Amino acid sequence: MEFRPIKPEDYDLVRHFLREVGWEHRVDDPESFRKMIEKTDRTVVAWDEQRVVGFGRALCDGVSNGYISMVGVAADRRGQGIGRKLVEHLIKDDTHLTWVLRAGRNSEGFWKRMGFTGSSIAMERVRS
Repeated sequence: MEFRPIKPEDYDLVRHFLREVGWEHRVDDPESFRKMIEKTDRTVVAWDEQRVVGFGRALCDGVSNGYISMVGVAADRRGQGIGRKLVEHLIKDDTHLTWVLRAGRNSEGFWKRMGFTGSSIAMERVRS
């Protein structure tokens, strides 16, 4: 298994993978997906030979804060440590940073195992 940042030649495969794992509302338009990825600070794709089996992206200033925006693992590969590796690649050894995310799709248990805790101070303004 290989974990590496996304490359432009990966965009279509990763976009189709993300559609399969439930992110279709964010990746339907190829041009919007390209812009989203190009404005992302950190990405990681999990490859099993020629197949994408995981993807993660994060926004980070490298000094104070990071935001994990997206983590997805192929349904048939969940529970094998791929999600953990994706997150480890995104946050690196940046223990001096505060990392935040929106845990959805019943993923709270995963994030707690990764060392995240619930927060009572987060605020959000939801897109229209």
